[in-house]
Amino acid sequence: MFKRIVRFSSLFLLMAAPLFPQALTIGPGFGGSPNSSDSAVAPVRTDIDLSQPASATGSVTSVHVYWSSIGCTNAIKIKFFRRSGNTFTMTAERGPFTSTAADMTLAMSPAVPVLQGDLIGVARIANCGNPASFVGIVTGGYLVYGSDVTGSVDLASGFAAGGSLALGGTGTATEQIRGFIPVVGSQAGSNGSNFKTSLQLLFGAPGSTGSITGKLVFHPASTSGSSSDPTVTYNVGAGQVVTYPDIVATFGRSGLGSVDLITASGATKPVIITRVYNDAGTLGTAGLTEDTIDPADTRVINAGFTAFLVTPTDPTKTRFNIGVRTGFSGATLTAVLRDTNGTALKTVTKAYLPNWFEQAGSDTFFTGTAIGPNQSISINVSSGSAIVYGSTTDDITNDPNIQFAVALFGIA
Repeated sequence: MFKRIVRFSSLFLLMAAPLFPQALTIGPGFGGSPNSSDSAVAPVRTDIDLSQPASATGSVTSVHVYWSSIGCTNAIKIKFFRRSGNTFTMTAERGPFTSTAADMTLAMSPAVPVLQGDLIGVARIANCGNPASFVGIVTGGYLVYGSDVTGSVDLASGFAAGGSLALGGTGTATEQIRGFIPVVGSQAGSNGSNFKTSLQLLFGAPGSTGSITGKLVFHPASTSGSSSDPTVTYNVGAGQVVTYPDIVATFGRSGLGSVDLITASGATKPVIITRVYNDAGTLGTAGLTEDTIDPADTRVINAGFTAFLVTPTDPTKTRFNIGVRTGFSGATLTAVLRDTNGTALKTVTKAYLPNWFEQAGSDTFFTGTAIGPNQSISINVSSGSAIVYGSTTDDITNDPNIQFAVALFGIA
């Protein structure tokens, strides 16, 4: 399933001094004058931005918005939504507001609590002016609904608009995701394998005192992760090592999934040693050390970037799986399987929901096409972001290896 590689540099990065408190942002934000309006699907309408979910959990205190006409009395509402799969549920709104200028910053009073991954929207509720946008900008776009949305709406019932809304909120972060453990497992597998995942957490920064706390959140495979997923709260004292021999069982689950590391804004995060291994009982274990991937790591493939995997040297003696973990905006990606000379053999395009994790056999991933030895797989992400890995497991020893696709450059 996985690989025996330790990136020692990442361990030193994880032992960095505490961060300063972070600002929270939500929505694309903007500067200058927009070059278009939103999509006028109805006189009363609600636009929901898809491109920039809330960067952290916290409170939104102000929203920057551009309105096409000045003096539109009680025409504007600012709304906030939580996404679950393809359903968007309004969690709060502020307003109505009157457009006192084209380029406005509106105070959110009271401040709006949001979870990391929440979305911002703007509603036109009077027949005066309209929200503005920028066309010609490649983003995740936005959805438009022909009403003043106050409950839940489905993605399919909205009009998908391109470009970027002239809209963005700021505030104060209280906690945020600081890393991903892309795959963890506790399950029996093929050929008598029995894979488990152990975690060791260390608080060992020089001069450390006291303790650090945070949360580990488990997102089960083949479903869109949510705020209700199983959570473990950790507390690690200075110089202490806290161990979870079977982290998936600690969450009260079995099978495969993915883990988020969440800390308070500005808090030190622990050193995390993750070992994925086949437990052969009296015959011992065979496994690997898996990195915790920072959200800014090049192994998080963002829209417009391409990354690569390489197939095993002898697929007849190993099994090769491909895993995908997406971010808060989900991901659309195109994967191309090429032979050893670079000739394309199979192309598939896949769309994933937010916070989605799955691991599939390579033949399933490529819809029936079997891989060969020493082939390459390019992964181009066209929207959202994703971590993609290939896992190779020896059919006799069940020894696992892993490789992560690294975003080396952007490509059209």
